[in-house]
Amino acid sequence: MDNALYFPFISVPESAWFTRVLLYWDQVGSIIPFDFVERPDHLTKYTQDLLANELLTQIHPGQYVWRAPRFKDAFVEYVESLTNTELDERRKTFLKHGSSRIHTEKMQEITEYLIHAGLAREVNWSWCDVENKTAGEFMTYLAALLGQLKEVQSTPVTDVDSNLDSFLLASHSKSNVESRLAPLRKIVLEQLLPVPELPVEPMRLRAFKQRHGVELSRFRCSIEQEISAIADMTDPDLQNHRLENFIADKQAEVEQISARLSEGGLGNILFSRVCAIIAAIPGVSALFGLANAVYTALSGSSRQVERGALLYAAYVKKKLG
Repeated sequence: MDNALYFPFISVPESAWFTRVLLYWDQVGSIIPFDFVERPDHLTKYTQDLLANELLTQIHPGQYVWRAPRFKDAFVEYVESLTNTELDERRKTFLKHGSSRIHTEKMQEITEYLIHAGLAREVNWSWCDVENKTAGEFMTYLAALLGQLKEVQSTPVTDVDSNLDSFLLASHSKSNVESRLAPLRKIVLEQLLPVPELPVEPMRLRAFKQRHGVELSRFRCSIEQEISAIADMTDPDLQNHRLENFIADKQAEVEQISARLSEGGLGNILFSRVCAIIAAIPGVSALFGLANAVYTALSGSSRQVERGALLYAAYVKKKLG
């Protein structure tokens, strides 16, 4: 996919990590409720500036979630698949004010279920406090689901690594399936997708992207193709070997892109770890956890869930290049 969808927050981060997203994807969206169209001042100034420079688009969840036939049921089934012990722990945490605030336009009828389950409480007609872990899982589920809809067609991206922990959680898998899932859950790419060390003023970033955006997008696509090929490999040692060779082969292109960024006056260049979550697991007939919930929510629709990476994340820890 050539578009990216940021989550879990409405306003996007003013960071080097997000600059990378803006540079390497053709279009970047954020999940923004309709309320904010009439109240843009509730967004951060950086987010407003990106919208004004057409570097960011608004994805209104209420416009799309109804296209997933089992939007509510799939997430409810996921929550109910958790153990009683886990649910009790979440309720205890929630009572101790361990919650995140989510706009009800995002959750629709899931709001009522979570309130009834003791995992959420209503704040007002448009906002709901949700137990922290459940909130993170829901936003991951929502972003992955929206990204698969043909009207959005975006790769969800996040700078909150904990959002990925349960995406491919094989909670009912047997040990042999677990062993197959483990090496493929996360493929970490280092020293690729160079980016300016400091956030770039949106107008300057837009000008640079107009000149070099096609080149950057093509480079990222070549990485995605290799990720897909690596995911098809069943031998972890061969996976690691191919990944090492791939990174080595890409160094000339990385240096060329780094030079472009430097020449464009975008500041010092750094590298950081980019993590791809693989949706299709060779040799495993079914997905578990939130990945399975996304597939379930879309069942009965005409949309074919795309094979490959459903989610990207970059760790906040970085090193200078």
